[in-house]
Amino acid sequence: MAEIVLTTDKTMMSEYRNIPLADFFGCAPVERVPERLFNFIATPLPTKDGIAIYAPYGLRKLEAALLKGFPSDEVVVVDPDYLAKFVDEKTKVIGISSMDPLGLGPVTMMFTFGGQLTSYTRKRFLELVYQADAIRKSKSKNAKIVVGGPGAWQLDTKRDLLESLPIDNLVQGELDHVAVEVFKRAEEGSLPRNYRVLGWPKVEEIPPIVNPAMNGMIEVMRGCGRGCQFCAPNVRSARYMDLDKILKEVEVNVKGGKSAIWAHSDDIFLYKLEDRRHFYPNTDAIVELFQAIMSFKGVTHSNPTHGTIAPVIADEKLLPRLSPVLKAGPDNWIGIQPGLETASGELLAKYMRNKMLPFAPSEWGDVVFEGTRAFNENYWFPAYTMIMGLPGETEEDVWESVRLIDRMERELPEKIGPKAHFVAVPLSFVPLAVLSKEKFFDVGKEMNEARFALLYRTWRHTAKEAMYFSQAVKSVPPYLRPILRALISIGPFIILHYMEKWGRSMGFDVDKAFHVPG
Repeated sequence: MAEIVLTTDKTMMSEYRNIPLADFFGCAPVERVPERLFNFIATPLPTKDGIAIYAPYGLRKLEAALLKGFPSDEVVVVDPDYLAKFVDEKTKVIGISSMDPLGLGPVTMMFTFGGQLTSYTRKRFLELVYQADAIRKSKSKNAKIVVGGPGAWQLDTKRDLLESLPIDNLVQGELDHVAVEVFKRAEEGSLPRNYRVLGWPKVEEIPPIVNPAMNGMIEVMRGCGRGCQFCAPNVRSARYMDLDKILKEVEVNVKGGKSAIWAHSDDIFLYKLEDRRHFYPNTDAIVELFQAIMSFKGVTHSNPTHGTIAPVIADEKLLPRLSPVLKAGPDNWIGIQPGLETASGELLAKYMRNKMLPFAPSEWGDVVFEGTRAFNENYWFPAYTMIMGLPGETEEDVWESVRLIDRMERELPEKIGPKAHFVAVPLSFVPLAVLSKEKFFDVGKEMNEARFALLYRTWRHTAKEAMYFSQAVKSVPPYLRPILRALISIGPFIILHYMEKWGRSMGFDVDKAFHVPG
C-alpha cells in the first residue's frame, strides 16, 4: 500500500477526551488501572479507512520531512490497529514513533514505583513492535522496523533489551533536514542499528506540517537556552519559527477541523528572546505571536504548552497584555506547564542557575509564589512539575519544597480569593542531558519522610483541584459526563487513601505533611 508506513502506539493515538493533564494517563500502571477504564478515557483518534485524520505532532513533522523526497502516496500515517492493512510487499519501512517506550519517563517512573510496575506506555509500545514484526514477516519480509521519536533514548539506555527486540534501526535526534537520507539508508540496510543524528536543522530546513495534528498542535520554537543540567531540550540550540511558517501550520489544523490551537515550545516566554544575559522576555514578540494565531479565521482558542515562571513577574505587563489576546477569563482558563523543580536554593544554584533569572536562587520561593499569583489573577492555571531525587538532594531540601507548597495553599487564597489555582506534581529524577551519567531515582527504595510528605501534600492539593474543575468537563456526550466527572473528582481521593496507607506502612508520619518541621 505504501513504501513508508508510520505509526505509534495507542497511548499516543488519543486526545484523552481533552481532559486537562489526562495525556499522562498512559503513564499509569496496568496492575493498578483496569484496562476498561484506560480504554474509556484513552479513546482512539478518528481515522479514514485506517489513515489517521489527526496524529501526534512529531509524526506529522516526520511525515512532512519525508515528503520532501518521497511521493505523497508512498508515505502514510496510520492507526496501529490498521497497520496490517497498509503493509504489503512494496513496504520498505515501518516507522514507529515513541514517547515513553520503556516507561522510564519522569511521570511514569513515579507512577510505577521506579519501574516495579508496568506502565501502559511500555505495554502498548512493546505490543506494537511485536505486532509490526509479525505483520512484516507475513506480508513484507524485507521491510525494516525503524523506531525513533522523543523516547528513543530509553531504548538506547537499555541496550540489552534493544538487542532482543525485532527493531532494525533506532534513530535519535532531529530528523527534519536528514529524514529522507536516513530512511533511504534504512531501506538499503546501510543505516547503523543505533543511529544518532548530529547537529540540528536550521529554521529554514524545518518544514511545516501538511496534515492536521492532535490538539491542533503547532510549533513556535525549539530548544530553550536556560541551561538546566537535567533537561534534554537545553542541549538543543534555541530556534524560533517565523510567523509565516507558524500560520501555515495553523491553517492546516483549522482546515482539518481544529479550532483550538496548542502552541508548542520548550518555553513560550523565551520566544524570540533578545536578552540572553538576564532573560527578560520579549513581550512584544510573544503578544504578536498569539495575536496572529487568534486572528486567524477559524481559531477560537489557543494556549501554550510549556513556560517558565520568572518572566511573568520580570515583566509584570506580560500576562495583562497577553491574556486578553487569548480571551482568558472565568470560563476560559489558560493552562501552562512550568517547571517548579525544587524550593532548595542550594539545588537551584547547583543544577539550574539560570532558571530564575533575572532573580537570584535565594528568591525562588517568592518568584514561584508571586508568579502563581500573577498567573491566577490573569486566569492562567499552572501545572507545575517538580523533581524528586536530584543528585545530592537532602531531606532539608525536600522540606523546603513542602514548606513552599504549604505557603501557596494557605496564602494564595488570602491574596486573590477563589481565583487561586495550581497543581504541583513531583516526578522522579531521570538522568538526561548533563546528568546522563547519574542514577535513576528509585521511588521504592529511596523514599524518606520528607519526600513522602511532598508527594502526599501535592497529591492532596491535586485531588482538590480535580474536584473543582471536574464540573468543567464538556468534551463527552451529556449522558457520560456524570461518570467522567465522578472519576475525575473521586479517583484522586481513592489514590490518596492508598498513598496514606503506604506511607504509614513505611513508618512515616502523615501529619508532618501539614505540620512541616522547621
